Amino acid sequence: MNKRFIRILSVLFVLILCISFSFLGCAAKETVYELTPQDKVLLTQPSVCFVNAYFWGYVLDPWDNIWSDAYYWAFVGTGFCVNPETGHIVTAGHVVEISEVDFRYDLIYMYLMDTYGDQLDDWTDDEWNWAYENTKVEGYDGGPYDMDIYVQFNTASAGVPDNPQDMETFIRAELLDYSGFDQRDTALIRIQPQTGKALSSVIVGDSSKVETQDSLTIIGYPWTSDIGQENMLNPTITNGSVSGRLMLGGTEVLQVQGDARPGNSGGPVVNNKGEVVGILTMGTDDTNNYLRPSNDVKEMLSRNGVTNKLGIVDEEFKNGLVMYRLKHYSKAIEHFNALLNLSQRHLLAQEYRSKAQEAINKGEEIPYKEGTEIKIMEPGASQE
Repeated sequence: MNKRFIRILSVLFVLILCISFSFLGCAAKETVYELTPQDKVLLTQPSVCFVNAYFWGYVLDPWDNIWSDAYYWAFVGTGFCVNPETGHIVTAGHVVEISEVDFRYDLIYMYLMDTYGDQLDDWTDDEWNWAYENTKVEGYDGGPYDMDIYVQFNTASAGVPDNPQDMETFIRAELLDYSGFDQRDTALIRIQPQTGKALSSVIVGDSSKVETQDSLTIIGYPWTSDIGQENMLNPTITNGSVSGRLMLGGTEVLQVQGDARPGNSGGPVVNNKGEVVGILTMGTDDTNNYLRPSNDVKEMLSRNGVTNKLGIVDEEFKNGLVMYRLKHYSKAIEHFNALLNLSQRHLLAQEYRSKAQEAINKGEEIPYKEGTEIKIMEPGASQE
């Protein structure tokens, strides 16, 4: 009886060991990777675009009754995609807004200087006033001006798209809605997604949760005096922190200590989870800048029936980046190749694919074991 009992216990012990090893084997097939704040910024960057807004009009000479060639005004700023399937992009309202009075005044002045030059030196105030009062400025179809908006992803150029080659990088956008600079300074534009140019996107967060001294990251295309019309621009990334909340003209703005310059307007400012918590609206100097809260953006998206979401490009890039971080370089390249089939000019995918191949050539790869589950966690998730 005792021998039989001992035999049964032995069998049970072996079964328990087998079951335990089985669970251990399963556990060994799961790898957890927690995204870092730096990863989240990197994943956000491809959603950011350079915005060119061109306003132009024609001047009717009051003496000769002849229309001039087009005269242009150009505004530049930054935007970010909020839905890669529909092509909706958010930027600052003042990037797509112009004063009709100032526009007319400047075009008349430019036309008179170009046409009459030195003759204007002897004009009296009455003659200048007569010229401004009697000179017409109109758009092509009779409106106060014409406007085109273009966006560019990755590297960008501030030149006017005036030849077929330009259209490889310039994508025409449609203005759907905007709130002016003296209101909430946000705008919604849309482009048509194109084959081979699938878009990346970013999630708009809840700005009510932002607290003073929170760390933030500013992404955009700063415009400086060193960059001319023919120079290429690249998005830059700078760090800052929230220094206060203010009321401006009855609306809230967030004050930020962080480097930003003209051209950053409309660009996303993200928290350590890679969520947009505000967009650049203005600055008093290079380091004291102000954001329109992301909840203003959410209101505009809701008003226009726009769903904020990520897309397949974002998923492939995230998976590729995680595999790269885990040194599963061959697997990372698979994801980057799949991404580049969707978005051929995704520069970061190209860059990290090259880095992964270089690491493989150096023998630094840790082979990926098929069947291993990679669990990706958001920054700080392990502490929650």
